[in-house]
Amino acid sequence: MPENLTVRAIVPIREDMLKFIDAHEAAKIELSDEVQVDISFIQMVEAARVYAGTAGKIITLAQPASGVLLETLRRSGFLEGMSDDDAKFWLHQGKIQ
Repeated sequence: MPENLTVRAIVPIREDMLKFIDAHEAAKIELSDEVQVDISFIQMVEAARVYAGTAGKIITLAQPASGVLLETLRRSGFLEGMSDDDAKFWLHQGKIQ
């Protein structure tokens, strides 16, 4: 993924992600430590997870959310009441501790 994962850059990223999902059985998202993230990226990933799941495909994060991504998840309210599946995806754990 590129370093700018904000609303201004999300449309081409979304298109690339959909093409990748369509062409592969699994996708692993790798983010750099310098990544810029806002809620549009989180929403896109959540939609991609649903899309991939309906096609029997899998999306994973290379590492658990940390830094800016974790803070964006927190500020957006995604960590509150997170399901076990969401915690496994975003945090690589069964339950939020």
